[in-house]
Amino acid sequence: MRPHQMAEQLQGWLRAVADIGSAVNQGDSLDALLNIIAEAACRLMAYDFCAITLPDPENRALLIQGSHGLSEEYIRDVNATHPIRLHGVSNPAPSSQAFTLGVAVQVSDIATNPSFGPWGGVAQDQGFVSMIAVPLNTASETLGTLNCYTRSAHSFTKEEESLLTMLADQAAIAITTARLKSDQARTIEHLNVTNATLEEQYDLQRQGAEVHERLTALALEGGGVPAVAAALAELISRPVTVRGRNGALLCNAPFDQDALPDVLTREMNYQHAEPAAKGAQFPALAQTQVLSSDGTPIPVLREPVMIKDEIVAWIWTTGGLESLTPLDRRTIEHAATVMALELLRTRTAAEAAWRHSGEILSGLLSGAVRGSTALIHQAASLGHDLSQPHAVIVARYESSNDGPLQYRLASTFMRLSENATPKPLLGMHEGYVVALWPLASEPLESARAVSDDIRRSLTGNTSAAASATTVITGPVNNPADYPEIFAIARGAVELAGIRGLPIRTIVLSDLGMAGLFLQIPDTQRLERYCEQALGPLRAYDNSQGTSLLPTLAALVKNDLNAKSTAEQMFIHKNTVDQRRRRIEELLGAQLTNVSALAHIATALNIEDVINARAT
Repeated sequence: MRPHQMAEQLQGWLRAVADIGSAVNQGDSLDALLNIIAEAACRLMAYDFCAITLPDPENRALLIQGSHGLSEEYIRDVNATHPIRLHGVSNPAPSSQAFTLGVAVQVSDIATNPSFGPWGGVAQDQGFVSMIAVPLNTASETLGTLNCYTRSAHSFTKEEESLLTMLADQAAIAITTARLKSDQARTIEHLNVTNATLEEQYDLQRQGAEVHERLTALALEGGGVPAVAAALAELISRPVTVRGRNGALLCNAPFDQDALPDVLTREMNYQHAEPAAKGAQFPALAQTQVLSSDGTPIPVLREPVMIKDEIVAWIWTTGGLESLTPLDRRTIEHAATVMALELLRTRTAAEAAWRHSGEILSGLLSGAVRGSTALIHQAASLGHDLSQPHAVIVARYESSNDGPLQYRLASTFMRLSENATPKPLLGMHEGYVVALWPLASEPLESARAVSDDIRRSLTGNTSAAASATTVITGPVNNPADYPEIFAIARGAVELAGIRGLPIRTIVLSDLGMAGLFLQIPDTQRLERYCEQALGPLRAYDNSQGTSLLPTLAALVKNDLNAKSTAEQMFIHKNTVDQRRRRIEELLGAQLTNVSALAHIATALNIEDVINARAT
């Protein structure tokens, strides 16, 4: 070869290497880089076609990733229909051999070479006869193969193989560099994304800390839950309502024209279905639905306000979870935390008030006030004026009721009496919850709403509320009368339980004649009256083991209807008829006689009163 030809050939190789390096430096894709290498091989070596193969991600086959001169049909057939398998074949393809052994493998005539059998048809269509596969070797691995093809039969010389090996080495370097740059670019992108995320999180934490400081300052200034709720509504640009666990409305914080459903904002108690807690997990901010006045379900959000593991209130607001920004979520969480602290402070104050008022209440109901003014002065020092008329509200406390009774009652009472003057009294006495509510000039019925709230607090607003009964008696003007009035109210509570009355908050007039009998202090006279009317039946039942007295009570309750009485007592109607005849015989009176029936009904009323007082 003449010197000028050698110079031209060297310049061609240098340009090819420069083109490959430029593609790497410019960040061209791997496919574009491989196409440049394939084109350079054909141009430098005067071959007709060239392909560069790389192993698939599972390292099971070689796939054509870059090419020059080859048709799309040929590439698709090799990659999809007849892949160049690396394992599990008895007669591996030339490319597989070059990749596995790391040495060049050539085929002078593909038509006579059995290893090229699967690709014979597509090779004939493509129009090449000879090929050589040169491995793309690095110091540690083989990256793929550089395959060159000729249309005419050709035997590749050692010099050609040497030049192709040199080009393959340059290609391997370029591929390795391109991959490193790609990995580096991904790493940089990941770091940029991570840095941006950290900046967002820092900004979110900073803004969250500012929100927390603002809400905490409101609480420290004495604004309480309403002030925190108003600030929350402003921060998240939507209305907020806070309700206690028992469904009582604590406060509303409107925002612009947006509004929560009336069922959440009205004064009436509202109890939403409790979420099912899994294990020790408690519900966080969640989307749910409430019904509008026309029955349409409306999506709302609610966040629990918790003290330790106890839900003490709910924060309600409009919209769905997707409409909240991360800062909105953080703001609601901070508001829940500050409200929990505020409610805890209220709880502590309520518990202290419970202790003080309980001591005074026990003294009043046990008669310690008689002959002593110390208790009255102690009550006055705490804001209680016992000289004014009070309603006495009594409810039985069932120990099976769950939840912190003392806190629920004291918090409810503190809320109810926040603006009351003088202050009411609340406490426990002999297993009953007792409240003394000042009436001023209001009628006794005005205390019914207070009684209902106490009942709901007593039961935690659960299904147990259906079995709770509170009784209102009074008014009491003389502190010395409280023991007697308490005894009457306690008897009314027990009487309501004995009779299974459906009325949950009652006054004595709701009990009819029994309400009057409860106010008679001389129980011995009542007992004598009852014995004269019902004594023969009680004696007969005791001696014979019968149930005439319960049957009589059931008959009177059911207006002498034998069928209804039988159903109530789970006995046959004939048995009721037989017992009625025996009852009339023993009492010497017919139950159809109006005067006799009134006398018996009165005695049964007194019997219930006596049993209630004895409980």
